[in-house]
Amino acid sequence: MPHRQLIGPGGTSDLGGWLQWLARLLLKPRSRGFRVVFAAAAVLIASGLRHVLDGSLPPGFPFLTFFPAVLLTTVFAGTAAGTVAAVLCGLAAWFWFIPPAGAFSVAPGALVAMAFYAAITTTEIVFISATNLTLRALVRAEGRAREQARQRELMFSELQHRVSNNLSTVAALLRMQAGRTRDPEAKAALQDAQQRIATVARLQRLLHAPDSQTVDAVDFLRSLSRETVEAAGAGQPVDVRLEADPVTLSEAAAVPFGLIASELLMNAIEHGAVSGAAPQIDIRLRVSQEAQPLASLDIGDNGPGLPQGFSVETSRSLGLSIARQFAEQLGGTLALTNRAGGGTLSRLTFPMGTPV
Repeated sequence: MPHRQLIGPGGTSDLGGWLQWLARLLLKPRSRGFRVVFAAAAVLIASGLRHVLDGSLPPGFPFLTFFPAVLLTTVFAGTAAGTVAAVLCGLAAWFWFIPPAGAFSVAPGALVAMAFYAAITTTEIVFISATNLTLRALVRAEGRAREQARQRELMFSELQHRVSNNLSTVAALLRMQAGRTRDPEAKAALQDAQQRIATVARLQRLLHAPDSQTVDAVDFLRSLSRETVEAAGAGQPVDVRLEADPVTLSEAAAVPFGLIASELLMNAIEHGAVSGAAPQIDIRLRVSQEAQPLASLDIGDNGPGLPQGFSVETSRSLGLSIARQFAEQLGGTLALTNRAGGGTLSRLTFPMGTPV
């Protein structure tokens, strides 16, 4: 199996630690010439080294340099080369280093030593070969999983794309119908429906990661505010300022959070500027440092503020009613007040980590 299938971009691998190291040693393809030369060199070096050490070693170590030779040959040159090296090393040790030297002794002690050698080298070769087969199976499974993940991502992306396109088509049909409608109330209702369906379509595009179970609220708000401003078509520049603490939302919580934020942003753009002034929207997302952290989303504008006696609970605005219901779904509250310096402040407060 080609080595490049094991190691990913930047030299990293999905196989970690020692598995990666073993994969590099065992699964890298090598030519037959390399295997023959490596096995022959291992046998010769092990034999020469054992001859050099012969006068320094006490009796009873005939295989000292041959075990590593068999192990390294099996690792670097494969099972067949390791087996050949084991046989040649065993013969060399039997002939030169098991008394009497220079003969293949069949004495009981010599046969026991050779049986011991055969058991150890067989265990080495079997272990490395089994590890090799296991790693190959892991690599194949990893490749299949990676391909399945890629296919799933493609299918998910296509599904998201189709859902978003279908919602955008419905929104366009409602917009066309609203343009042909003469009744003001029906026209306004169709425009509101078109706007909300377009909002859901935008959320579908933003919540687009098939493998992600969480959403970065800061990036989410940044993208949502940009698309909401573009969709609002205010006819003049809208100054949006965003300040936010690092907040992570579950994907389930991100949908109601996004719908509420989009509704409040649309209200701020539509009603939040005094005559002749460009809309200025301030968005702040904060998380309290408490035992049960609370997240608060503030959206303020520079408009004329709320009429006297306004209450979000009794408001007949469909958009605010929907936003309030989604706030309850998050386990939080929605409040609208007048800002001290002028304009309206909308605040969504909800506990972090609340299941939706």
